[in-house]
Amino acid sequence: MSGRLSDAWLEELRSRVSLEEVVSEYVPLKQKGRRFWGCCPFHNEKTPSFSVDSEAQLYYCFGCHKGGTVINFVMDLERMDFMDAVRLLADRAHMELPERSSQPGEAPANRDERERMYEANRVAARYYHDLLWTEEGAAALNYLYGRGLNDSDIRRFGLGASPKGWDGLLSHLEAQGFESALLEKAGLVVRRENRCFDMFRGRVMFPIINAQGRVLGFGGRAMGDAQPKYLNTAETPIFNKRLGLYGLNFVKKERSVGHLVLVEGYMDTVSLRKYGVQGVVATLGTALTEEQARLMKRYAPEVWISYDGDAAGQKAALRALDILDHQEIPARVIDYPAGMDPDDFIKANGLSGFEALPRHDSTSYRMIRARDGLNLAEQEGMTQYALRCCAILKNVKSPIDMENHLRRLVNETGYDREILLRQIGATAQAPAQQPARRRPTAERVASGVERAEQELISMLAAGLIPGKLLKPGDFTDETHRALVEWLLEGKPAGTYVESIGEEAARQKIMQAINYTPLPEEREKALEEAEECLRTIQKDRDSQRSEQIKQQINSASEEQKVEMLRRIMASMKDNED
Repeated sequence: MSGRLSDAWLEELRSRVSLEEVVSEYVPLKQKGRRFWGCCPFHNEKTPSFSVDSEAQLYYCFGCHKGGTVINFVMDLERMDFMDAVRLLADRAHMELPERSSQPGEAPANRDERERMYEANRVAARYYHDLLWTEEGAAALNYLYGRGLNDSDIRRFGLGASPKGWDGLLSHLEAQGFESALLEKAGLVVRRENRCFDMFRGRVMFPIINAQGRVLGFGGRAMGDAQPKYLNTAETPIFNKRLGLYGLNFVKKERSVGHLVLVEGYMDTVSLRKYGVQGVVATLGTALTEEQARLMKRYAPEVWISYDGDAAGQKAALRALDILDHQEIPARVIDYPAGMDPDDFIKANGLSGFEALPRHDSTSYRMIRARDGLNLAEQEGMTQYALRCCAILKNVKSPIDMENHLRRLVNETGYDREILLRQIGATAQAPAQQPARRRPTAERVASGVERAEQELISMLAAGLIPGKLLKPGDFTDETHRALVEWLLEGKPAGTYVESIGEEAARQKIMQAINYTPLPEEREKALEEAEECLRTIQKDRDSQRSEQIKQQINSASEEQKVEMLRRIMASMKDNED
């Protein structure tokens, strides 16, 4: 995950930034022994279960199992990617990044140019906003008032107006020391026949700001009949409309929303947020992309698609569902009355009306749209509807969800359940038999082995037992074994944790490292370690005995005699 940054440099960064100090800026902590404790910032709780190990410089929540290093903490809480989190902490520690660019191999000169582009965009955003309150921006201001916004709304979103002339912004930025070549590369001006002029003229301006508060580009809305209706900044070294989302700078502060509301445009975002809807973001003049879906996944576990209620919006919602399904992001579709868009609806019905709108899961919405263009009063239309729905249900994985949708389809179409199942490709199943219960003793042994491995890892990571006591082969769990191999090489646990990109795997590793309670004395730790190893060995002996029994039961009489002879010989050798 660290890419081109060396482990040694990252280890120095972690050593120079106090994890407990960083966490304390978000969560009140109280020290108990080597750990600091507080309420988890990642889930709601009243009893503190979030801990910071001041020696290992690792955090872990015993409730939701999130954990990691100070870099992981900043990534998770601020919704940053790895390099942005490293930059923030490096600035805090007054450390210079070995390579301060966000692209591998980028030269320092290019990095400086990118920083100048960010600064030019910031100055441009301020220029557009200030212009809105002047006589030249009166038309844009009246347009925004006409859309139901007040001065507070306009300031909150940093809205502005671009001048009607050819070079108002260009002249302003050149006076601030920015060169026209840089402004052209940043998409703020364009060049035609060796002449530069402003990219945006006579438009209402929406600054596009990322989660870190940097202005990446702009969206400009035309007034009157001017075309195109919306104009976005062209692709630049710091802006790509396929990769970003409008409104993301607000989402960063909304940690407890639990979902994002995806809309199609700038005004939908502004209007929904004005009325109190949280988590609202918009694509930037394009259909939803895979990159945007992955970006949303970092900020919330679920997405509610909030597109226009007309036919175009409905088709776009289906395409968005395909993208979200591909990224394994649970999604719902907010169903607006025909022809209404989010902006019109919330103005007419307010927040309570919005919250009362139906929100269909992805399969239900696809089945609703399967009716489009069909006359269900006729048999042919009903047949086509059933066929379309069966094709949709082929992708349903949950048996319970399948049953719910099947019941609905049976009621709607009148077709027999078994007929629909055959069309879907499933077969009628006999009543499910209760799975054979494992013997309680086997369950205790299995869980005991897992706990034994976790306790050994935790004592090894804490330095309570010597590495020579263990070997990777002692661990049956692959995740545990890989971590032990790392620790036995004398490498810090934090470096390994940061190398794990999958959240579930990182939680499993942190759970092992934070097995509690640990013994306070080394002698006691050695005794417990030996007991853990005996538990693991006993389980292996039991499994081996079970395998031998199965082999004997399935062997011929001649093979049984030979196997018995080998067992007796092995026992005699052990006695000698």
